[in-house]
Amino acid sequence: MRTYRTESTIAGVLFIVATAATMAGLSIIEPLLEAPDTALRIAQDRNLFVTGVLLEVISALASAGIAIALYSILGRCVKGLAVAYLGLRLLEAGLSLLAATSLLLLLTPIDASIAITLHHWAFVMVLLVFSIGTLIFYPVLFHFRLVPRILSLWGLAGGVMLLVSCLLILFGWIDMESGTDTLLSLPIWINEMALALWLIFRGIDFETAGIRTKET
Repeated sequence: MRTYRTESTIAGVLFIVATAATMAGLSIIEPLLEAPDTALRIAQDRNLFVTGVLLEVISALASAGIAIALYSILGRCVKGLAVAYLGLRLLEAGLSLLAATSLLLLLTPIDASIAITLHHWAFVMVLLVFSIGTLIFYPVLFHFRLVPRILSLWGLAGGVMLLVSCLLILFGWIDMESGTDTLLSLPIWINEMALALWLIFRGIDFETAGIRTKET
């Protein structure tokens, strides 16, 4: 029986890459976007700005890679949900690329506020799609005991909290990166790192987990 160690390890590494690239990219980009004269600041730190954009692109590609790596595992459990999760993560990756490439408009004479607004809204949509994906991903992990159930429950709760944060932002009730947003978003990001480490060092083993699927 297959143990899916390769797929699990790749997915775990990509979880870390996606999260690290997102955090690093935001830490570079946000101070530039919040500067009093954004265009001048970006012109002065052009290489740093481009690095931030590239990190967002890397995050987008890693997000797509996660779903591709996990597709065979999830597909063995529930084919339809595996396809749905793959589609959502590919949509998430596409929106991430839109958010990243919209920043390149800041290197043109276009009004900076247009590019910044497009980036922020695209990023919120990325988080919204990602949070919806967790409502598919973690219940499958929980039901089929693919990882410890505490990780599955933690991830599901964190995904719901992130979804609430995205909706509050979309309705204008809180601001992105506000204290409330950070409080609601943090649990899922910590969970993603814990899940990544489990996938890398323990993986998913259908045989030892005693899971009965349509192939067994």
